[in-house]
Amino acid sequence: MAASQESTRRETILEAAAVVISERGVDGARMADIAERAGVSLGLVQHYFRHRDRLLEEVFSHELERIAVTWGALVEATAPPVDRLIDYLALCVPVISESGSLEVGARWGFWIEVWSKGHRDDAAAVEIARVYAIFATPFTEVIEEGIAAGLFAPRGEVADTVDRLVALIDGLAVQTVLAGLPEGRMLALLVDAVCIELQLDADQSARAKARAADAAERLAPRARANGNRTA
Repeated sequence: MAASQESTRRETILEAAAVVISERGVDGARMADIAERAGVSLGLVQHYFRHRDRLLEEVFSHELERIAVTWGALVEATAPPVDRLIDYLALCVPVISESGSLEVGARWGFWIEVWSKGHRDDAAAVEIARVYAIFATPFTEVIEEGIAAGLFAPRGEVADTVDRLVALIDGLAVQTVLAGLPEGRMLALLVDAVCIELQLDADQSARAKARAADAAERLAPRARANGNRTA
């Protein structure tokens, strides 16, 4: 079997696993269900991943890699720090479809199920801690770049600022997914938090809000195509 075909089949199985987990939870995701969703045999899933725990570990890594690839493709590396920061935040917002309905998709559903598993399982909790450390990295880097450029003046340590920001992202996303937070409200609150946390001056605050105002038009269609925790 060609290497490209093997890579494609692995990718298909991992994508299917994320969907099944979002629908049935981590504990309810059986390898047979994942094989059916992927349109492959159970034997092929076992060939690539051997056992369920290994498959689940690789799904976590796959989702992190997908987020990194999506952000790398959609966020301009040479854009000013405040622009990149707002784009990262916008990509964390569950997408609203053209019909006005919430497109939760497999992504946010996947993470909500993983959090639930982490509450009951020490090994899963350790993996979730690793996930958060990686997820926080782009925020840390762009904030540090903004500080170096004299644009950001955090009220405390960068690590504390990022922890608060990530916690706010998760909390607002859960409210959006489960409690119907109005469209646009999550990003607006995140931008307000950034302006306060980083003590942005009037020009930078205005730039942040302007960047957020057209984020849906610029990023939502492409985020939808990539499956926004980015959902």
